[in-house]
Amino acid sequence: MLGVIGAAVSLAACERPAPTVAPGADPETAPSVGQEPASSPPVLARAELLSAVAAAASDAAGGVARTGPSGLGGRQFRLKIAFGCLGEDAPPPGLDPVRDGVARWSRAADRGNLRLSLSPADWSDGDPSGSPPAGFDGVEGVWIPHPWMMGEGCPAPGLPMTDERVAKIGPRVGLAMLRAEGASRLGRAGSGDFSYRVRGQDGAPAPADGYRLVIEGRLTAWADGRVIRCRVIWADEPPACVIGAAVDRIAFEDAAGVRLSEWRPG
Repeated sequence: MLGVIGAAVSLAACERPAPTVAPGADPETAPSVGQEPASSPPVLARAELLSAVAAAASDAAGGVARTGPSGLGGRQFRLKIAFGCLGEDAPPPGLDPVRDGVARWSRAADRGNLRLSLSPADWSDGDPSGSPPAGFDGVEGVWIPHPWMMGEGCPAPGLPMTDERVAKIGPRVGLAMLRAEGASRLGRAGSGDFSYRVRGQDGAPAPADGYRLVIEGRLTAWADGRVIRCRVIWADEPPACVIGAAVDRIAFEDAAGVRLSEWRPG
């Protein structure tokens, strides 16, 4: 996170300290001395986040290098990710949980209860967009599927893929959950994953419209001032982009927005 910025302005032979800038915020957005602080900006949702990612990806693809404050640092966000829209996504045998940063649901072996799960990827040694940031105790990644879709629901069904030469492009937009040195883990005791069981009397039914993963927190700038970092891996594929964030809450919801479970720092 960004350090606290101090300044002093001389007014009528008196020195008054400038307001403190919140960690992760851009200095350019801090109020000036003598001004009333502006009202809090609105919480950024999926559409605003992905619009900013699209702009950053376009810059990276075109070779445009931007550094410094972006106006996003310190902003609150609420990202909603639809998952399990096409049905069960059981982890491969022997790999439970799969620490790939993808939310999924699967049915228990007895075909009864459903298990919702998210196992963040370990990006402590770097992520597809670059090397790990300094000053953080851990970096865990969550991929955002269908980043071209601004809506929070499931995508429309498409035609079946029949051309074997067409390779599916892997996830290209992710959220890096940055944990400051010494900070508490997000409601976990070293398990490394989030899970919830949907129970039913005669077995939980499969969801008609998937489930939702909700992540809330504040956007956090990397060392160069950017909140969104993108890197071109292949010239004919979208750049890999990662959003820096300090996460305050993770939750599972059903398609109607009913909360099923949640985790907070503790």
